[in-house]
Amino acid sequence: MLQELNSRLLKQLEQDLEQASIQTNEPLEKLTNALKLVRQALTKLKDFIKEHPFKSQPEQISFFKYTKPSVYQWQIYYMELYTIENGFPFGDVEKQVDYLTQELHYIERLFQQYAFLYQYYKLDANELDSLYFIRGAELQSLLLPAVPDADPGFSTSCDYLFSKFKAFERLKEWVISKLVFLKRIPAIPYQLTNENSEMNWTGDTINLAEIGIGIYHTKQINNGTASLSDIFRWLEEKFQVNIGVPSKRLAELRRRKRLSRTKYLDEMKDSVVQKLDKEDEYEPKR
Repeated sequence: MLQELNSRLLKQLEQDLEQASIQTNEPLEKLTNALKLVRQALTKLKDFIKEHPFKSQPEQISFFKYTKPSVYQWQIYYMELYTIENGFPFGDVEKQVDYLTQELHYIERLFQQYAFLYQYYKLDANELDSLYFIRGAELQSLLLPAVPDADPGFSTSCDYLFSKFKAFERLKEWVISKLVFLKRIPAIPYQLTNENSEMNWTGDTINLAEIGIGIYHTKQINNGTASLSDIFRWLEEKFQVNIGVPSKRLAELRRRKRLSRTKYLDEMKDSVVQKLDKEDEYEPKR
């Protein structure tokens, strides 16, 4: 029941966050909207745990090792993203590259600072789970960060740090994608706002990723010499949206089991065909 709740909750949260992020490019408004959504989701999880106590130690470990971090990561991510965007230099590509490079070093320092625990996280090890993910477990260590406003009934020694690992990995992808954009098109500074943009992508970014992948594999740009990363960055520039890392997007399509791997392209094709067929029905006979 808990796994089903988390799956539905996380899917809805990510959809809501994506929808909220395309409604504004103003950093503070974006942060405010995101925090509201994340806190609502965390409250639902917390209430569920109160009403349905854990039946076993493995169930509790799974919740604090995977379930809570999968939601809480978004609060950390958007707070860190706000800090980056709020201090972002405008109009100078060289300054932007330096700024983002410093941010990348900051992210990497977290992984280095907690190297042992980060490796434990990356390897999905389980030998110390009873210390890290059981409420009330005694663990005094300088290796662990201070947890803000920890609720002993809804937190353990490492669920915050695992949430931070997830958030910083996403943040790293965001920073790298911006650096790639700036280095490939050095004459165009990256803009956080879209005041001068006539058209913006307002659909799901995975749909735009499908289009980019389709363009790449049908070799429609520069006689087929443009890389998938080039095409993604070009689409991002034109539509003022962050599509993400190409390999990650390809993996998302590959993981689709029940849905078509090209769901959006199929819908696009069907929509055009239906439109043309409908118009044909009313075309006067010659």
